[in-house]
Amino acid sequence: MNNSRLRLPFGILARHPFWVLAAVVAIAGCYSFTGASIPPWIHTIAVPLVEDNSGFGQSSVRQELTDQLVQKFTTEGSLRVASRSTADAAVEVSIPPTGIMDEPVNVKAGEQVTTKRVTLRTHAKYTDQKKQKVFWERDFSETADYRIDGGLSAFHTALSQAEDKISTDIQLAVISNW
Repeated sequence: MNNSRLRLPFGILARHPFWVLAAVVAIAGCYSFTGASIPPWIHTIAVPLVEDNSGFGQSSVRQELTDQLVQKFTTEGSLRVASRSTADAAVEVSIPPTGIMDEPVNVKAGEQVTTKRVTLRTHAKYTDQKKQKVFWERDFSETADYRIDGGLSAFHTALSQAEDKISTDIQLAVISNW
């Protein structure tokens, strides 16, 4: 067996470490996780207005969650947001009847509530509109806590945080197809 063949790669590394390192970095830089699981024929996505069946009384949730989803897809850039009639794919999101909950988390002496948790649950369906095929359909849930002494403003901030988290979860599920 010729031992020079076995030593060749190590010899190159010893003589030209900078160039070997540069080549490794260049090759690694060519690989990207962004859009890795998006089929090649999908370039645009529709994000219809979120359907709110919760009856929770927060009418702004539909629009806020829809806006967050649109913003996430626009910022990420793997898919362009388009109208339902022209988009290659669509992600439809709904909030089920028990989809928004506001429950106590911390109670101090005397059974006085100090912190509450907003839970937002959604059901999402990601569809290939070109091939009329459902990629996936699943439920998502996120929470955010707030201090009760912050009043309605603290509640709305927590709800917005839950919307932000859940819109990120849905957007990542679409682009990674998990």
